[in-house]
Amino acid sequence: MCGIFIAFNHAGLAHARDKAFVRAIATASHRGPDNIDHIRDGFCFLGHSRLSIIDLDVASNQPFRFEQLLMTYNGEIFNYEELRAELQQLGRSFRTESDTEVVIQAYAQWGAECFARLNGMWSLAIYDTAKRELTVSRDRFGQKPLFLSRNGSDVLFASEFQQLAELVDRRIDYGLIQMFLKEGTYEGGGRTFLETIQEFPKAHYLKISASGTWESKAYWHYPDGEIALTDSDTVEAFSELLSDAVRLRLRSDVPFGLLLSGGVDSTLVAHYAREHSGETKGVPAFTFSSGDCHDERGFAETVADRLDLDLHVRVQEQEPSDYKRRLKALVRHLGRGHSSPAIVSVDYLYESVARNGVRVALDGQGADELLAGYKSYFMLVIPWYLARGKFRQAYLCFRDQLRFGFVSAIILFLRNILPSSLKRLMRWAYGYERLFRAYRGPNLPRWLDVEDHVGRNPNLLNRYLISQHDLGLENLLYYGDIVAMRSSVENRSPFMDHRLVTFAFQHDDGLKLQDAIDKYALRKSPAYNSYRDVLERDKLGFSSGILPSTKASMITDLRDSSILDWPIFSHRIRDFARSDQLLRSKYERLLFRLYQVHIWNELFIEEAGGNSPALACS
Repeated sequence: MCGIFIAFNHAGLAHARDKAFVRAIATASHRGPDNIDHIRDGFCFLGHSRLSIIDLDVASNQPFRFEQLLMTYNGEIFNYEELRAELQQLGRSFRTESDTEVVIQAYAQWGAECFARLNGMWSLAIYDTAKRELTVSRDRFGQKPLFLSRNGSDVLFASEFQQLAELVDRRIDYGLIQMFLKEGTYEGGGRTFLETIQEFPKAHYLKISASGTWESKAYWHYPDGEIALTDSDTVEAFSELLSDAVRLRLRSDVPFGLLLSGGVDSTLVAHYAREHSGETKGVPAFTFSSGDCHDERGFAETVADRLDLDLHVRVQEQEPSDYKRRLKALVRHLGRGHSSPAIVSVDYLYESVARNGVRVALDGQGADELLAGYKSYFMLVIPWYLARGKFRQAYLCFRDQLRFGFVSAIILFLRNILPSSLKRLMRWAYGYERLFRAYRGPNLPRWLDVEDHVGRNPNLLNRYLISQHDLGLENLLYYGDIVAMRSSVENRSPFMDHRLVTFAFQHDDGLKLQDAIDKYALRKSPAYNSYRDVLERDKLGFSSGILPSTKASMITDLRDSSILDWPIFSHRIRDFARSDQLLRSKYERLLFRLYQVHIWNELFIEEAGGNSPALACS
């Protein structure tokens, strides 16, 4: 896991901007504190900051050269040993033990077709010095962040938003910020809080030729062909794939640990990790204790005891100034806001991981979106079951939904499927649509052609889950990477193995949901039985509230914030900020989002003196 920065101009790259480019690499030094370096020629500048995980030798430092190819790369390829063996059979030899060299030689062997062979997470750039051609690629699900900025023939790429913010005009995308404040989600379609920076699309690669032509293409798609029925063999095959996904993600030359909540996903990951690790002493595991009715500490302790894990429990400090300081650092790294205060608690957790000397942490991210882990999904399938004559399945889901809370389930489901016009009515009912005014910003085109890699799966539940996997999960993966890397920790998510994703969506709804049992494939796996007494309970979720004293301090800062004068707000926003309404629990998420936008404005606009001139590459 590392940080990368690339500048390219097919017409020629002047040396005058090198100092600014070197600063952009240093800005991401937390992502790679072990080595920082760069290389350039007359057309391309490649920078890299390395977090050494596989093959710690300096020979694997980057930018990495192989023949006429130069590469800067952030991420891990977990099947690199198998790929290296395949390449050796084709006559290739290697001078390092790194996955880095495997990637660049795979590109030399297969060209851009190599990306479909990679099992991992990455953002990378490969520059062909002979052809003066740049190829940029990002992993299938966007686990590794990658941003770009384009100004004529100048193009910049970087791992983090803040690296590019120093180099571009700072024109605020008010429309996207308003969407974030209203919806609480972040589905920008490639946009960011600045009009001059965009996200590189996941599951795509881009080639920029010596003549300046751009060609982008999707190298992977969600399954949309024939759907197989689920039986006992299917569940067994899924369990074997999950076990192997964990095995591959244990490949590391530095200590690894586990994020453990005591829920289904993290428990099964821990089970397979303990099985494959071969460790004789307790593997370090880390859990967060919220100290409230949602606290999962006791469940994590039970699982850790059975697996002989060395469990570390982290609690959150409560002093308002510490909370705000930590949140400010997170917004700087994110380059935007996040919907949930849980991000602060996760930051404490990864800080604990780093302090205990662990550089790789496995988590259970992605299981809910893959296997229908949220009860709100039942609202979709109940009428679907009825239409197909599956009355027993519909009844069982309906009965379970009554126990969970029918109204809550409807609200959660509608928030995911309603068009923006109807969501607006819900915001009026909730009481804060009046804080915003109608705003139509400029129509910003995407700089890259983006292919549809979602398709249309024949199974209704699969289609819904794929939409959640593609969009809803994107934000979770992004903040997971940013928060972990802020502490120089690499997070790995076995449920994001593309083999698992493909397998799950090539099979019908029975793999995910049967007899009102969600995550059916996990709950029917042999490993689950060892923890059934711990896991047979309602899902609690990650709890991370904001103390009243912290809210009051945030509101005090907001009352004088210049963002209240932005064109996206109505005249009512100042009165609302001066009142005590933001202290109410119903507005906690809105307050959290508003305060992050306030911080973002301070960091990226006010501290920069407003809009700053673009730094052209040529």
